[in-house]
Amino acid sequence: MAAGEPMEYRVLLSDISQNLSQDELISMKFMCKDIGKRRLEKLSSGIQLFQALEEQDRLSWEDTQFLARLLGVIGRSDLENKLAAFHRGGGRLQHPACEVGPNSHDLNVAIDAVCDNIGKEWRNLARKLGIRESQLQEIEYNYPRDMKRQIESTLTEWQRKKGSDASVDNLVAALRSCKLNMVAEVVEEKVKNSR
Repeated sequence: MAAGEPMEYRVLLSDISQNLSQDELISMKFMCKDIGKRRLEKLSSGIQLFQALEEQDRLSWEDTQFLARLLGVIGRSDLENKLAAFHRGGGRLQHPACEVGPNSHDLNVAIDAVCDNIGKEWRNLARKLGIRESQLQEIEYNYPRDMKRQIESTLTEWQRKKGSDASVDNLVAALRSCKLNMVAEVVEEKVKNSR
């Protein structure tokens, strides 16, 4: 385990590995040819593949984009969503009530768009979404000088709190009521283009 790596990361990788079928593992291995044919033939589990990717610096607890891409290509958006929730939770496993279901992909896209575009106005949005001041202070304390993580944590908390009521429409409405119309338009556009 690398320094600073949360134990939840290993738990997440184990969970993903256990949820992969043999055919899905074969498909993922096929997309990782640069590991080497002989080594790939010896890999019999997702965990072994993930370790090989870590050795090549293509996977770490801070950067799971390559793994997310692999999961997306094999059609496992449920596992891809677990990775996204892990990062929104600041390296902690998250199990928000609305993480599954027909609209979970859209909400994840919307949250990512907000994180990338809102900037310093995130606290106003958080208050509009019903996040208490004490929670905001705790989030800022947990992630000093990392505004993106602060925003992700805030939106994950809102998502957890609201459950199935957390939706793209509610997020866009909150953005518009904070006079963040440009961010709202970016969110709507990204969600539309992700379908």
